[in-house]
Amino acid sequence: MKSDSQSNTVALATALAAVTIWGASPAATAVAGRSISPELIGGLRSLLAGILLLPLLFRFRDRLPSTRPARLELVAGGFFGFMAYPLLLSIGVLKTSVTHASVILASAPIFTGLFSFLITRQWPKPPWWGGCMVSLSGIFILVISRSPAGTTGMPATLQGDGLVLLSVLFASAGYVFGGRSSSRIGQWPATAWSIAVGALAFAPFTIPEAVGFDWTVPSLFELSALAFLVLLVTIVGYALWFHALGEAGAAAVAPLQFLQPVVGIVVAVSLLGEALSLNTLISGAFIIFGVWLARRA
Repeated sequence: MKSDSQSNTVALATALAAVTIWGASPAATAVAGRSISPELIGGLRSLLAGILLLPLLFRFRDRLPSTRPARLELVAGGFFGFMAYPLLLSIGVLKTSVTHASVILASAPIFTGLFSFLITRQWPKPPWWGGCMVSLSGIFILVISRSPAGTTGMPATLQGDGLVLLSVLFASAGYVFGGRSSSRIGQWPATAWSIAVGALAFAPFTIPEAVGFDWTVPSLFELSALAFLVLLVTIVGYALWFHALGEAGAAAVAPLQFLQPVVGIVVAVSLLGEALSLNTLISGAFIIFGVWLARRA
């Protein structure tokens, strides 16, 4: 029988694996996007995940919310988190550098908190706003700085940075609505049904595009990147994260999210040959420090 310390160690290792997977997702998107359109990448992420989770949907067929407002929240969480977010992120990553995208994604906790406060009308203490301003300053530094492409990477663009930031806003809204649904019907039923909503929203557009696409064009490496996004980022990452939260609690696990942009930058520099500028490091430090301050408030 495992001791509490052993269980916590396993849970933290599980959370670290999830953060590593999520941190590598912008680089995987950039690789898959060399021959696959961003619209198809974003659509397949949710559509194939929804198909793979059909057994869970059958199991949780009686766990849908009972009231109309609760069902609308579940639909909103699925639309924002598993339709708008992956689509905008895929388009944005292919229009900017992976290092910029990774740093911008680190701001998600700030916007998640802001959406939560707007919905609940429970306004945070002044230190939270201070942390928010620090993170937003980091984002401002990042988007006004332009970095050249590396050996294989894309140059950072204002349009791409803006789309990634917009995807973070949608993801944050999805997290808030998904969290409210999870409190009612459980984490796994809420996640499975939210992914199903995203899959259904994508189906009319993604299925015809996937059928008409020439799948002999992408290389094995590019197809592997797509499989990574569908299987690991969309499904396994959430499974690992939920397991870690259940075993060790949010207080112990949440700080590991600070490593997510670090993973993204390391992968971008080592795999895609992107240049790491001083402005990127400074902006990343501002964003992470701001998130840290906000979490302590």
